Amino acid sequence: MRICFITQNLNTTDGGGRFSHDLILNLKKAGYSISALTDSDFFKNPLLNFFKIRKIFKNSDIIHAVDIWPNGFYARLISFGLKKPIIITALGTYSVAPFYSWRRFLMKWTCDGAQLAAISDYTKEKILEVMPDTNIKVIYPGFDLDFWSGNSVVFEEILRLKPYILSVGAFKFRKGYYNSIRAFSIVAKQFKNLNYVIIGQGEESDYVKNLKGFIKDNGLENRVFFVSSGVDDNKLLGFYRNAEIFVLTPVEENHHFEGFGIVYVEAAASGLPIVATHESGATSAVNEDYNGLLVTQNNSEAITSAILKILENPELKTKLGNNSLEWVKEFSWEKIIKKYIEIYNVKHY
Repeated sequence: MRICFITQNLNTTDGGGRFSHDLILNLKKAGYSISALTDSDFFKNPLLNFFKIRKIFKNSDIIHAVDIWPNGFYARLISFGLKKPIIITALGTYSVAPFYSWRRFLMKWTCDGAQLAAISDYTKEKILEVMPDTNIKVIYPGFDLDFWSGNSVVFEEILRLKPYILSVGAFKFRKGYYNSIRAFSIVAKQFKNLNYVIIGQGEESDYVKNLKGFIKDNGLENRVFFVSSGVDDNKLLGFYRNAEIFVLTPVEENHHFEGFGIVYVEAAASGLPIVATHESGATSAVNEDYNGLLVTQNNSEAITSAILKILENPELKTKLGNNSLEWVKEFSWEKIIKKYIEIYNVKHY
């Protein structure tokens, strides 16, 4: 079976890129023939490359787009009349926010001609709010258990920062860093040797400059550290393995939200207790009260309480961490890939 993938990128430091890269890799291992179109090739200018892309579609058995807008829309548009099955994996924001704009009709038209698979229960819920009769399956992202369960390399840079709590995620408003840093400013008064490490992309943005302003005003310059997400996976694994707690408390604004959060699974694979928020994809990535604590959004006091509850209770910290190592097994690619193969094998026409 020949599958043509349409995705923004295959960059493993990006959530969507990591998902696409790993799904394609595991489909190839399962014996599928894969073509991948990204923003760096034909799909940088899809309409200018209309006929080249259509030829690739024609020679494919299935077209699989990542996110409804714009990839799913172009998949439907360019393949119109070819009667090729279209699968769309809905990651989050760009499968929901465009419904609340001039793109609403185009979004509905796209979905009417495709099989949707949401990466979290929350993403599915948000799509059903605007298209209540849509058939959507939920298939969580898979995870490379072999790499993340292996031995980590010791880096002096990491050891100098210990002990620390950890966040990993692009420097965007929806990641909720204002709230987690506010929470840390309170926690830091009680745990005077504890640091906070934040790994992400976009450190030069105005958003990060504002965060750094808050950090300076609260005298935390030597306790909150920003690290570029350009670090390789071995070093990233080192940061996870040496952390005390993983904290990522996303917020929703103008239909922009955390679709799943593979970083929660990375943290779980590293045996970390997790603090996250409700009303986001984190509710699928974290098993509440089993391997992590979930709090309401935009509530730094609740985040503070959750962090302190874990730090002040070694037995709870150990229990949540051990449960994380069990929970992560639910996301093995061996399990996830079978669910996509089931969709591919359905007769769509």
